[in-house]
Amino acid sequence: MGEDTENGLKGIHIFLDAQVRSAVSGYGLRHATYWIALRQEITTAFSKQRTFRLPLEPCEPYRSFEPADDYVWADRLVIHCADVLQYCYGSEEEDLTRDRSISSSMSIIRQVPGADMRIARYEELVLFETFWAEMGPPSFKPIYSREPDRSRGEVFPELWYLNNCHVAGLQFLELARILLTVYNPKLPRLGPGQRTAMRSVDQKVRSIVLRLCGIALSNQHSPPGLVTASAAIGMCGDRFTERFEQEALLGLLVKLEDEHAYPTLSTQESLKLAWGWEGYGGSE
Repeated sequence: MGEDTENGLKGIHIFLDAQVRSAVSGYGLRHATYWIALRQEITTAFSKQRTFRLPLEPCEPYRSFEPADDYVWADRLVIHCADVLQYCYGSEEEDLTRDRSISSSMSIIRQVPGADMRIARYEELVLFETFWAEMGPPSFKPIYSREPDRSRGEVFPELWYLNNCHVAGLQFLELARILLTVYNPKLPRLGPGQRTAMRSVDQKVRSIVLRLCGIALSNQHSPPGLVTASAAIGMCGDRFTERFEQEALLGLLVKLEDEHAYPTLSTQESLKLAWGWEGYGGSE
């Protein structure tokens, strides 16, 4: 499945390469193809922890917090996630552009050398969320929300949204939050505070994954939400230690495969092995 996705993305890249810088202008086939490819590239790069391969120059007109419709705001959240992936894993153009100023949603960071530049870039990406919280439209708030009742065996929160664009944009924002939590350059690598910091990271990541799953299951009018949630489960599911949470995560993967024919069996097997489920030796 992973290889098929990569091959499909290569085909899309070839289609876009001729006029990639004009890919987002207008509303033609190239425009639609670019945005589909961007979302697929994000999910694939996140799942494989690999270099981000799609150029982001066509996204420059979207890099602002000016008033816009909800679809544009959702695209801004998608672009932010792509920016975070480039920060974490690099891009194919990185070696050629390492010495130029880094583009950003706010364009407020000047070029600084080495590790300082990386910390500055991280802080800029975190700052995006502050701007989003202050300036994002209220239509991205859930129309209904409820925390899970653990006494009834519930694991995921309920979060209902008006439109598919809200679901997609917010889920990509959550993926970005996972990456920024894990790739925080200020985390201690050694010393007495390291374990405490790692426990805090695990707790934050688990909360984000549960929220991602809750969004997906509460808005099944948007099936791609289940795919995005499955990517988060595949990369972060090993951080869950409670059996009932593990079973709930597997339940989402099974649902995605059974109802949408999206392959998740290898992810299920990897997680069972990581969790050390009794009697599980790679197959069941």
